[in-house]
Amino acid sequence: MTEPTETEETRLRRAFALIGEEAGRASPATAPADRAASVGTRTAATRPRRKQRRVRAALAIAAAACVAAIVVTVTVTAGDGSGADLDTTGRGQTFPEALACATAVVEGDLTAVRPASQGRVHVTVSVDRWFKPSTGPATTRFDLADPAVADPAEAYATGDHLLLLVPRRNGQIPDTYQGQELRPMRDRITRTLLEAAHTTCPPEFQ
Repeated sequence: MTEPTETEETRLRRAFALIGEEAGRASPATAPADRAASVGTRTAATRPRRKQRRVRAALAIAAAACVAAIVVTVTVTAGDGSGADLDTTGRGQTFPEALACATAVVEGDLTAVRPASQGRVHVTVSVDRWFKPSTGPATTRFDLADPAVADPAEAYATGDHLLLLVPRRNGQIPDTYQGQELRPMRDRITRTLLEAAHTTCPPEFQ
């Protein structure tokens, strides 16, 4: 999780200090008897309500400061919602960068899946459509980082129909899309290819 910034910590300290200040003030109910006797009935009756309002206001300000700090922290942690993956340094890719860093973007059926060297797998694809490059052979084979190393449920299987973004970086697991993800992803890729052609792949993804 992203640590709070100095500004957020300052807000929180001020908020809690305000709560402590209000909580530490003497309640009218505990005031000396002679002072209580000298105060008119109307003043004595209204002062507790003012005290309560003041405490509620302090708590509201403190709560708002806490919520603001939490929202900022969550926003920083969550990122831009673009669906970009994070590498081991925590730096995210934009979608144009992901396409710029892909050596191939292709949709088709997996006709063969075979283990390769440790942590890698060979997949043969009967291609329905090439996105990057724009054309290619009807059947192609990729040497990929095996997603099953991280999650066995993500293992490739013969007969899978996938859209693959094959990354340039050798050890990076490809992005894959299937089922209901396919149509919106095709559209997104088509819309972004021109921008990706003018986007530089960051060094950490090469």
